[in-house]
Amino acid sequence: MTHREWAAAKLKHPVGSEVRGTVESVAAFGVFVAVEGVRRYGVVADLAGMRKDPADDSVVIRPGAGDPVTGVVVGHVEHDEELRIHLT
Repeated sequence: MTHREWAAAKLKHPVGSEVRGTVESVAAFGVFVAVEGVRRYGVVADLAGMRKDPADDSVVIRPGAGDPVTGVVVGHVEHDEELRIHLT
């Protein structure tokens, strides 16, 4: 991603804004989400924002690859050029 593309992505998706995307892959620490205007693997949703199992609050329900998701931008990581989101 060029500097100009990263700057445009931050303007399009400011902290506090809602984003919609599709899960690209799942990792131990969270999920990578495809969002228009952001490079591949440039959006990371951490586990803190994921739903809990209603029957067992200690179990996190992770979306799978290809699932549509919605989240809120909670930060921009400059050195990795990533958006950080919490899923809603």
